[in-house]
Amino acid sequence: MPEYILSVLAMLQPIQIVLINIAVFFGHYVIIAAALNFQFGNAGIPNMSSNVSVAIGSFTVSSIVLRVSMWIAGKAGLVFGGNWVYDNPSNVSLLNSYYVHKPILSVAIFSFSLAMALLFGSATGWVLGKLSGRLRATRLMIFLIIISDATSIIAANNEVIAGGTLGAFIPNFFAWYEGEQMVILALVILAVGLFAYLIINTMVNSPFGRLMRSVRDNEMTLQSTGKNVTQIRSQVMMFGSGVMAMSGVLLAFYYSFVQYNMYSRVDYTFWPWLMITIGGLGSNGGSYIGALTCVSIIKGLNLSKQTIGPMLIGTKWLKLINYLEDMILGLLLLVFLIFKPGGLVPEKNLVIKKVDYIGILSEKESKSER
Repeated sequence: MPEYILSVLAMLQPIQIVLINIAVFFGHYVIIAAALNFQFGNAGIPNMSSNVSVAIGSFTVSSIVLRVSMWIAGKAGLVFGGNWVYDNPSNVSLLNSYYVHKPILSVAIFSFSLAMALLFGSATGWVLGKLSGRLRATRLMIFLIIISDATSIIAANNEVIAGGTLGAFIPNFFAWYEGEQMVILALVILAVGLFAYLIINTMVNSPFGRLMRSVRDNEMTLQSTGKNVTQIRSQVMMFGSGVMAMSGVLLAFYYSFVQYNMYSRVDYTFWPWLMITIGGLGSNGGSYIGALTCVSIIKGLNLSKQTIGPMLIGTKWLKLINYLEDMILGLLLLVFLIFKPGGLVPEKNLVIKKVDYIGILSEKESKSER
């Protein structure tokens, strides 16, 4: 290959890395934002513990999938260390050397991880829905914030979940791919994000979606028809939390590491809330627009910190750079709440197929004229 082409490719490599990074984070953030919009935008449930569902997905990988992987490899003759925390790096290294030659088994375990996360995430959402079924607005938000902190404390003090305070390394089940690892991870994450979009879009446009909107818009009227509002809320929390947990699986495989403090409230609760506010509450497509906007802002801020930060060492402006992300988050949230509360893609009126709305309206008008 000519040298000038190689030089051009070398110049474009940083841009490719940034684009792949944006694709990875867009893929997993859009899952969280779409599920959160499903819960709050459509059902009116202010879930302030979405980071718990994401953490549950990652903890499923570190506590269950990792053990299943070691059991399968142990049947093939591999001998692992007995200490779950301190032998974890060497055990994961052995797993990587084993699964690098077994692509079908690796993909099967990855699919098993998503299924288990969906199961445990749904169970967590069901429990939260049952515990908070009678709470509304402020009390519900406070309760879910407490649950978020309690989850981190429990994970930090129980080594079997994610290695305690030291964390746990995760095998690379895509090591069999001979190309760039970040490319295949980005493609897989985007594919799972598209799958989540199709599921949520189907649910929103189903009869259950109309039931959710009635819970959000007029709960008392729905109760008067004999519907169990508490059960509906629990089902919404269960489904949304299960979808969010799949994002935790993707994060665990992306970082190849799980630790209790990786799932902060700012990153996986406040940012998703900003995404659905920018995109539009109750708008499934708006979740994607908001996620893309916020991920671009996050990556832009990270790049600015890396380039400008070293030049500000020893000055009073260095602290400002460190808090820039929180300032931008708060400012954007205020701007959209005040000037554009409907978001970039406002919610559209739900239209049921095969219903002649014009005919119904004209019939009502003719009756009123009589």
